[in-house]
Amino acid sequence: MEPTTTRTVHDTPEVARREHPPLPASEKDLRWQQASRNPRFRLALIVGGIVLLVAGFFLWRYLGSYESTDDAQVDGHLNAISARVSGHVVKLLVNDNQYVEAGTPLVEIDPRDYQVAVTRAKAAYQDALSTAESLQVNVPITSVNTESQLSASQADVDSGRAGVSVARQQLEAARAQLEQAIANDIKAQNDVGRYKQLVDKQEISHQQYDQAVAAAKSSAAGVAAARASAAAAEQVVAQAQAKREQADANLRSAQTGPQQMSAIRARAQSAVAQAQQKKAELEQAMLNLQYTRLVAPVNGIVS
Repeated sequence: MEPTTTRTVHDTPEVARREHPPLPASEKDLRWQQASRNPRFRLALIVGGIVLLVAGFFLWRYLGSYESTDDAQVDGHLNAISARVSGHVVKLLVNDNQYVEAGTPLVEIDPRDYQVAVTRAKAAYQDALSTAESLQVNVPITSVNTESQLSASQADVDSGRAGVSVARQQLEAARAQLEQAIANDIKAQNDVGRYKQLVDKQEISHQQYDQAVAAAKSSAAGVAAARASAAAAEQVVAQAQAKREQADANLRSAQTGPQQMSAIRARAQSAVAQAQQKKAELEQAMLNLQYTRLVAPVNGIVS
């Protein structure tokens, strides 16, 4: 029978650590090991690291805008900013040493007075524009009316001259008839005197005498009628001359039409110029309203 031998096997350090992990040195280490195994704790560590990186970046950018030295030269460009309009500052929109980009509002001036000025300028421009448009429309209408009036006045003058000529001819005819009637009346009156002597001598009958008396009375009435016709013809001539004089006056007035048209065109052009001036004033008022907000002209730091 062979002798039995006993061999003691000692574990290596790796096996011992694997089978029996080391105990925590303290209660604090135990809590740290438990927390490190928690997924939420690991997520919090990651988020915290990201926050620290972002904060470090902004801190680096902020500190990068400053130079600490006893002997340094800064290469930069200064852009002076001043308000183009006067007024009270109602808002300061940036802080000192703040970085701004071009177009960023910096200061706001009270805009109420300039808003009222824009409203007033708009009303004045609309009024001037309406006046200019109405005068422009009146130019061709007045031109047509002036030409028509001139033609009508010339026709009235021609008609008046013809009327005077006809009236004078009628007057001459009436006067000739009057002279003829007077001559006939003289003969008739002479016949009555002669027939009177003959009837007294009984050389003619009373009937013949009565006929002579009747003819004399008729001729006297003819003279009166001829005189009335001549007087009426004279009135017709006077009326025709008055119409012709009125037509001549109307023609002279109508002949001033070209000068009136020139004045109307000048007023229309003046109204257009006035409207353009009011438009310029409106644009200036709108610019002044825009100038109540001062903006940065370039990228840079406010100082």
